[in-house]
Amino acid sequence: MAERRLSLGVETGIIHRRIEDESLSGATITIDGRPLTNFSSCAYLALNRDERLKAAAIDATRRYGTSYSSSPTYTALPLYDTLEEHLRQITGGSVAVAQTTTLAHLAALPIMVGPEDLVLVDAQTHDSVHLAARALRGVGARVTSVPHNDVVAVEQHLDTAAARFRQVWYLADGVYSMYGDLAPVKEIAALQQRFGNLFTYYDDAHGFGWLGEHGRGYVLAETPINERMVVAAGFAKSFGSVGAVLVFGDPAAARRVRLVGGPLTFSGPITPPDLGAATESARIHLTAEHAERQERFCADIDWVRAEIVRRGLPVVSMAKTPIWFVRVGSPERVAEMISRLIADGFYLNAAAFPAVPVGEGGIRWAQTLHHSREDLAALMDAIERHLPEVLGKPDIVVDLRGEVDSLVGKADPAER
Repeated sequence: MAERRLSLGVETGIIHRRIEDESLSGATITIDGRPLTNFSSCAYLALNRDERLKAAAIDATRRYGTSYSSSPTYTALPLYDTLEEHLRQITGGSVAVAQTTTLAHLAALPIMVGPEDLVLVDAQTHDSVHLAARALRGVGARVTSVPHNDVVAVEQHLDTAAARFRQVWYLADGVYSMYGDLAPVKEIAALQQRFGNLFTYYDDAHGFGWLGEHGRGYVLAETPINERMVVAAGFAKSFGSVGAVLVFGDPAAARRVRLVGGPLTFSGPITPPDLGAATESARIHLTAEHAERQERFCADIDWVRAEIVRRGLPVVSMAKTPIWFVRVGSPERVAEMISRLIADGFYLNAAAFPAVPVGEGGIRWAQTLHHSREDLAALMDAIERHLPEVLGKPDIVVDLRGEVDSLVGKADPAER
């Protein structure tokens, strides 16, 4: 199913595109010789084009080369120490630095979760977390999907099963990457007070950097780190670099993951230019300048929220985040809507299965400090103009029962 839907995106020219720019300066990219305002970027605070980060990347490359070809288990560049110290100040926890957020999940979760544990995974958690959850099945853990942001369902699982397991892990995003909605962090933290074996693991890649004191992210802005909590976050979005961090409330857990986490032990390091840029970004996050950027960005988010209400745009979530999603239905409708917006000079993300549930496809856009309010207003004008026409067309309904049966096979009825 995923292959067919993604193939449609390739055929209609809305995904797998290569930009034609020789350099980038802001919100505009070039595709098929036409400038498009890019709303697919998640460089929320516009640090990816900051001259200081570029200078730090160049300096690190001159001093250490384009790569340092050794596992960090043996030796690592001194930039690691500086970066980790900055990240401890930002987050207030013990940290381990990883190459990507996906590798961070694969390094941490199989070390902390065992065969006597129950794992509750939010149904809409990022695919990288689900990938790690599949690895947990391999070590014998019981892995169960729970409805999105359904605290009552989580509590019911805890009431009926927590006592039978050594640990119960709740896996979720902080800011969800498709709808831009938020995890019920405070409600889950309250459940931790009731259940002494409940552990939480959040992927806060889309909240880290632009939200919370010094950019510590949505999750750590809602609740301080505790010994039964782990937060993973990436540098590839708001932070303006490449890499990731795992934040632990338990220093012993951080040490164990750093010592034996597979991707941290057997894979290569973050490259010198990315280390240089990440270290400079972390330094900026600890200054008053970051708070000023954050204030401007949050004001822009509030402005867009007010415009969405005024225009009556049917976004899925009105959470105060920079991610917006309008559901339009079938992949064909999504393709038509994105194609119309490209023709108007805007590039957005098409979202269909497997990024969202079957039949729940839509258009997703992200705002950044690269965008002016004029850019944002022009996009919303175009969406307002095209959406009624696209939604007014008959949707394509496909009977998926046989296809789903062939994929599910003989799975447990509850899983079906």
